[in-house]
Amino acid sequence: MLISRDQLHNNYAGLEAVDEFLAAHLCQSFASQCSVMQHLIMALSKALRNGHSCLPLGDIAGQTYWSTTDDKAAGAASRPGYTFASFEVLMNSAQSHPINANHDAPLVLENTRLYLRRYWRYEQHVAKHLLKRMQGYQLSKEQQEAAHNLLAKLFKAPNEGQIDWQAQAVKDALERQVSIISGGPGTGKTYTVARLLVALQAVNETSLTMVMAAPTGKAKQRLVESINSAKGQLLQQGIGKELINSIPHTAQTLHGLLGLRPNSHSAKYHSANPLPIDLLLVDEVSMVDLPMMARLLDALPEHCKLVLVGDAEQLPSVAAGSVLADIPPTAISYLHKSHRFDGQGGIGLLAHQVMHNEAEKSWHLLLTHKDLNLIPEEEFQPWLERMCDQYFVPMLKAKSVEEAFLCLNQFRILAATRQGSMSVEGLNEQVERILSRRLSQIRLAQNYHGKPVMVTKNHHGLGLFNGDIGILWAQDNGQLNVCFMHSQGVYKVNVGLLQDLETVYAMTIHKTQGSEFQHIALVVAPQAEHLLSSQLLYTAVTRAKLSCSVTVNKSLWFKAVGHKTQRWSGLKALLSV
Repeated sequence: MLISRDQLHNNYAGLEAVDEFLAAHLCQSFASQCSVMQHLIMALSKALRNGHSCLPLGDIAGQTYWSTTDDKAAGAASRPGYTFASFEVLMNSAQSHPINANHDAPLVLENTRLYLRRYWRYEQHVAKHLLKRMQGYQLSKEQQEAAHNLLAKLFKAPNEGQIDWQAQAVKDALERQVSIISGGPGTGKTYTVARLLVALQAVNETSLTMVMAAPTGKAKQRLVESINSAKGQLLQQGIGKELINSIPHTAQTLHGLLGLRPNSHSAKYHSANPLPIDLLLVDEVSMVDLPMMARLLDALPEHCKLVLVGDAEQLPSVAAGSVLADIPPTAISYLHKSHRFDGQGGIGLLAHQVMHNEAEKSWHLLLTHKDLNLIPEEEFQPWLERMCDQYFVPMLKAKSVEEAFLCLNQFRILAATRQGSMSVEGLNEQVERILSRRLSQIRLAQNYHGKPVMVTKNHHGLGLFNGDIGILWAQDNGQLNVCFMHSQGVYKVNVGLLQDLETVYAMTIHKTQGSEFQHIALVVAPQAEHLLSSQLLYTAVTRAKLSCSVTVNKSLWFKAVGHKTQRWSGLKALLSV
């Protein structure tokens, strides 16, 4: 028998209404009264909310979900939750329902993994397209000669016994229809990609129509800035202007590229109306979720070359999937050498140790390296006041908005969560209170001259997107504009046109992906314990170029460094055949 709603609410903690609704709806569609199946569907719903694309029955067998212990301070009783049965019982229960790949039910059971059918289709679709495009091809003799001559011009010959991983990545990509280039911060991903685009154009018999895209507006802007900077370097290397000018000077968000609009599932481009392009470059691929990757691949014409660029060690996408991490290493060109962090730099060393789950070593490094600063919790408040004086007061006193942006990009506070005293909201409030005691212009929780803000909603008509950073700036008549720094200069928008703005002295780690600052402060609060992972810390630490300050207790740091987030997915197995 199914468990009643009252029983669920009385015995289970943290169960979301959507989990309960999905289980009730699907069990009804199967005419099922099996409580095991009811709980499997609720666990699948929870898994999807946490970014997994499926539910492996072997991983949850014997596990207890939705339980809690007594919380006398809050007056809450303990809830026993639900303990899943053995793997055999779970498999038998699932197999007793018509949910294999050949049925048309909304669930699919395949290879001991339970899916919502649409996510199963996404995985199948992505795997089919990538496997087809991963087949290599041979360049003609003339193309090989042209590539050899160009590579010699683009890259210096390495020292004996060494490998130029950037040159190797370009060479490998010339004979692939899909190229995946991965590397950490400072490994020269954009440097490599710019040279790859030139090489692909040079060896192709006809001119390629190229398009660049990224998951967010902020990532799109950084891609354009980086590629345009690389073009200047190529010109100095003697590469012809015609080749350089064939590289795009603009980029699009993935939503904009496909013609997707808010609150709509339809896209302008799809399999029946593919994109009119010959090559697509996608940056920050670690942020691309499974459904978006399926849509993207569906919209590519068969002949189109695909270049995917990203850091597989960073946080996976917010929504379901971890596409970049699921691609087999044999299909990826890795850039191993960091040009930003030398072998002795504290940030590079810390990132390496965090990435390899070396808790003891990384903690010792935090305590001893000159580039790193561990701030005890009892010293945090006076330290924060010093940071405000060093970084934020000069920004608010800047004579020009350009100067203010230079100050703002020097330093940023990063946190894992949005709510709580040591979260993004709490930290922004603390900073504003400190600044209000120093500067008369500060008005708590209001707009004021010099205030740094983030756009939290896409504004297609204004060319602004979720994640864009601006500074409120008063005109001569006192009117406040939001100013954004683009490659073409300062872009001003009346503050009244942007209702969805957040204060941004502090940001979530997720929102900083694709950004870099001279100095970052990472605040790891106990309330964020359930979110912590080595990928989260790695993403935060590698936003810093010169120095990194961290506020965290030792046990929490050890737990975070020791925990590597694993997304449940069947894509890796599909791509490994």
